[in-house]
Amino acid sequence: MSLTLRAALLVLFASVCAQAQTRTLALYANSTAGLDAESRTAMRNEVQRLLSPAGLDVVWRDAAQRAAGEDFELVAVASFQFTPSGASLADTSITDGRIIPFFNVECMRAMQMLGPRVDSITLGRALGRIIAHEIYHIVARTTDHHDTGVAKAAFSVRDLTNPRFEFDAWSLARMRPVVAGLSADGSNATGRE
Repeated sequence: MSLTLRAALLVLFASVCAQAQTRTLALYANSTAGLDAESRTAMRNEVQRLLSPAGLDVVWRDAAQRAAGEDFELVAVASFQFTPSGASLADTSITDGRIIPFFNVECMRAMQMLGPRVDSITLGRALGRIIAHEIYHIVARTTDHHDTGVAKAAFSVRDLTNPRFEFDAWSLARMRPVVAGLSADGSNATGRE
């Protein structure tokens, strides 16, 4: 079976099963006090909008107030920086070649990129897209990028501000749970045809 056909079947199968397989991702974050309430709301809404098609429900938690006994299928830890400290918009931690569920968002870098007249909703949406990109790496367990959409390697100002900017079907499929017998790319996980 061709790789294209396998990928199409996987996307179709995953989209049918997506409603039945929604997973909860707890996103523990440090303070976002450098953002106004409107930006924080837009950021959270954008993260959920982008990750929902991958079957992910994001629950935001304050990193300083972790509660014993909370149990989530997936966990990520975010750190928001409001002082200039890097050239990239964000980065995900890697140890021994493996993605670990920690990422850093360079809020000041995003603000500089968007310019001084950026409104709160646009800033929040842009940060949500940056966060969703890092969560893609964590959930898909990959350092790979795609050619288009939120999983691409670099964002332009247009990507961050355009009303419609999403994950492509291939990237969404990579974030969904692996179906027994199939790998994330749609091939037979056993290596047999």
